[in-house]
Amino acid sequence: MKKTYFSTFQLILLALFAALVVIAKIALRLPLQLSGHSGIFWMAIIIVATRVVPKRGAASLVGVTSGLLAAFLGLGDFGALNTFLSYSMVGMGTDLALLLLGSPENLVVAGLAGALGHFAKFLVKWGMGALTGAPVGFLALGLAKAMIGYILFGALGGVLGGLTLLALRKAGFFAYLAEKR
Repeated sequence: MKKTYFSTFQLILLALFAALVVIAKIALRLPLQLSGHSGIFWMAIIIVATRVVPKRGAASLVGVTSGLLAAFLGLGDFGALNTFLSYSMVGMGTDLALLLLGSPENLVVAGLAGALGHFAKFLVKWGMGALTGAPVGFLALGLAKAMIGYILFGALGGVLGGLTLLALRKAGFFAYLAEKR
């Protein structure tokens, strides 16, 4: 009998984190009018998900699942494909960053993973704009400001996720979770 990579319980947890990403996008809106400000919430949730289910690909699975949910619900400002790719790349970028950097319980690693994961979303938006013929060169000054916003808010979200992980560890959540396996 072949052993699966993710258990059913872990898949349910990751699906709940994906739904939480979409709910955060809908419900938690800050009136900042800055590009990428939702990364504070997204990246915190994704960073926590990568430690609650500590397997490679967990963030990617959250990203793809939340991308499917968001595209189905009509979220995003550039259509379903852009929405799906943006959400998916957040997860894949975070997984890649954590693969290279290590555990997200280190606040520096969590911040860098958040910044890199959210920057991947920026790259999708820029790439889709370039592919569709949008005047990306005309918006170069706006792109620099947006890129800085995506990196900054992603890093803040990563640190928030890292702080959440430290609080969960202190509260004994991971010992409880290990006991239930």
